[in-house]
Amino acid sequence: MRKARLTLTAVLASATLATTSVVASADPDTVEEARRQLERIHQEASSLDQEIIEANDRVQKAEKRLKQLQGDLKDQEAKVTKLGSEIGDLATFQMRSDSVSLTTQLLTSSSSDNFLSGLGVIQSETDRSNAQLQQLQLDEAKLTTMREDAAKTEKQLKQDRDAKVKLAKQFDQKENEAQGVYNRLSAEERQRLAALEAQRAAEAEAAAAREERDNQSNTASRDRSNNSNSNNSNSSNNSNSSSNSNSNNNNNSNATDDTSSSDSSSSAGSGRAQRAIAVAMAQVGKPYVWGTSGPRTFDCSGLMIYAYKSVGISLPRSSRAQAASAGRSVSRSELQPGDLVFFYSPVSHVGMYIGGGKIVHASNPRTGVKVASMSGMRYNSARRVVG
Repeated sequence: MRKARLTLTAVLASATLATTSVVASADPDTVEEARRQLERIHQEASSLDQEIIEANDRVQKAEKRLKQLQGDLKDQEAKVTKLGSEIGDLATFQMRSDSVSLTTQLLTSSSSDNFLSGLGVIQSETDRSNAQLQQLQLDEAKLTTMREDAAKTEKQLKQDRDAKVKLAKQFDQKENEAQGVYNRLSAEERQRLAALEAQRAAEAEAAAAREERDNQSNTASRDRSNNSNSNNSNSSNNSNSSSNSNSNNNNNSNATDDTSSSDSSSSAGSGRAQRAIAVAMAQVGKPYVWGTSGPRTFDCSGLMIYAYKSVGISLPRSSRAQAASAGRSVSRSELQPGDLVFFYSPVSHVGMYIGGGKIVHASNPRTGVKVASMSGMRYNSARRVVG
């Protein structure tokens, strides 16, 4: 890995030297101003992109809810219609029964038992009618609530659709603005801009390599210290009685089992992260389209979702939500391959760390999915999904 980094650094340095004579005539102030403008536009476009993603997510959820509500409404309307019909039939029966007065029934009845039996039937039907009428009222009230809920959901759906369209237009305007900045540069200035970016990438890679060496050195020092403490502890344990020695051996056996389990879990997590990186890297060169998460097109958070879904891990839809709740927070000095790296404040872009100060990310519609230096954007935070 280190050899590959040095090779890449050498290539970038050679490219910079090769273009030095060509870009000498380029105005450095113009190039630097263009770089600042492009960075600003990219941040603004990234923020709009996340708003589009969140609006699109709300649209999808509202569409799903509205579809469910419409199905429930249809069932409830059928239920109310059927119950209303049954109550109508019962009312007809009661009208016919009421046409003969109870007094006439009593006078013409052959016995008191017949009269009481007939009276019981009428009372039973009356109770059933009242119960069904109450149920009808409850069902009609529920139907009204469901209609109001469906109308409210449909209204919110329209608002989110309109917002998505408006945000998409603003996003396109930002992309056109960025293209305009680039188009105004001369060929020499464009080459100088590319050389500056290559230089920044090389410097970021060198800094990451130094940081990695420092971390490895610190880890080695801690390991030596732990080994020394362990040896001292073992010497002390050897001087104990045989029974204590056996007890300590049992405890050491249990501790070894726990360590083995922990190491196994860490290794498995690291393996899943590496597989997620492989999936993300396989998408390099594919187009950027907001609101998509593969397999043919991606936005920044969609690429992270696609890569980690391939190893059985679900992530929130937007970069903002991922920064808030995915995995656990890690510092920049703790970065490991597979970590999610977030940019700008508030968070509006995400990439996957692949080592050497670089990320793979769905950048923008002009460049699509690519590998880039972290130095090209303002770092915000990072989170570890596995490991």
